[in-house]
Amino acid sequence: MSFRTEEKIISPLAEIDKVKFHIFNNGGEELYPKRKILSVYFDNNKLKMFLDSEEGCTPRKKIRVRSYPENKIDKYFNLETKISSVEGRFKKSKKITNNEFSNICKKGFYDLDYGNCLPIIWVEYFREYYTLKNQRVTLDSEIKFKNFQSNVVNQNYENLVCEIKGDENFNKDFFDNILPFSRSRFSKYAFGIKKLSSANLTD
Repeated sequence: MSFRTEEKIISPLAEIDKVKFHIFNNGGEELYPKRKILSVYFDNNKLKMFLDSEEGCTPRKKIRVRSYPENKIDKYFNLETKISSVEGRFKKSKKITNNEFSNICKKGFYDLDYGNCLPIIWVEYFREYYTLKNQRVTLDSEIKFKNFQSNVVNQNYENLVCEIKGDENFNKDFFDNILPFSRSRFSKYAFGIKKLSSANLTD
């Protein structure tokens, strides 16, 4: 389980060059090439994880399976649990096979706090990776949400999501100065639920 601090900046996609300017102007470097990410988010039949996220309850969780569909050589899935608590944010990750992923989608994933959780929505986006002052900064764009059950409804999110992922050495005041943009609470899962309408998702 890894500890981290997360800060998020939401800005119009047209400002991506402005955000990159501040990253490079302060010594940032590209960490990995840009790639597509596809995640499936799970929740119970009452959408309790979504409700906890909206209310800001702690502790709370998000459970997802993440994959990189353009990676044709090393195809794998990551089963991830993100935990938000009063102590901070943590993430558990485990590689699973395609068969294990298929079984989880059919039968659900049992969580001690939320019970049996089934796949709710797909979230697809492109991510750029940077390192800045030994901390990781990612830029997410072209974000799309799709109902997992119907696989038909497709809604886009046209803003840029910048995430600062800091370790125990993260200096918030310092990063407020070198990336002078307003911070926001934002969850792709929670936003996707609202975008697609929870009533349709639970039919």
